[in-house]
Amino acid sequence: MAIEAHKCNQPECKGFVVFENADFDLKDIQTDEKYGCYAFDRPHCSECRKEFLVIPHYIVIDVNDKDFGEWEQIESACITEFERRQRELKMHAG
Repeated sequence: MAIEAHKCNQPECKGFVVFENADFDLKDIQTDEKYGCYAFDRPHCSECRKEFLVIPHYIVIDVNDKDFGEWEQIESACITEFERRQRELKMHAG
């Protein structure tokens, strides 16, 4: 199992985009029905729930324009940062 984490790019959001990449098959990449491009997955931010695309080359992008004229690669993070944030949230909630 290989889990990847990226920092959400929404202002004031401290969430993470987390997904497992172990099963990505580079020989059989599906076309995403919503965006009409090759994508492995559509993960969501752990806090604001914004949707992102995981596209070939293992970058995670925020699509600002349906025709991909405008997109932004979000910052990579380590799974430890994500786990630390989850503990913070549990501590504040309880």
